[in-house]
Amino acid sequence: MTDTNWPNPERPGVPMFPDISARHVLENKKRKVLKLAFWDHEQEHYCTEVGYLTPTNVAAMGFDYYAACLTPTQISEMLAGERDRCVDACRSGTKDVPKGDAAALAYNVGRIACASDIRNLGAAS
Repeated sequence: MTDTNWPNPERPGVPMFPDISARHVLENKKRKVLKLAFWDHEQEHYCTEVGYLTPTNVAAMGFDYYAACLTPTQISEMLAGERDRCVDACRSGTKDVPKGDAAALAYNVGRIACASDIRNLGAAS
């Protein structure tokens, strides 16, 4: 990432997933501290122990973005979405197989097996 380390360098102070109200960890490298802040997407500000801070305030105070605090449900949803994209990528790579082309047939069987394996990985634990 950039020196300012925000998910979108053109929008310093704005967290990852700005359209969702959630907790985020911010880092002040000068003071060597991490702060937990709640992003209110409707008001577009952080709720902290010192009050409400806008993205501009947070960036001006020297904070960098550290991470989103995701719930187990959010992580499972993200993993399920990634698995769906992987399965689609496996399936989209299959080829029309000319009769007697064992290599192409093996290629397709491998891709289909891979898609099935990805689909059956199960939930995150």
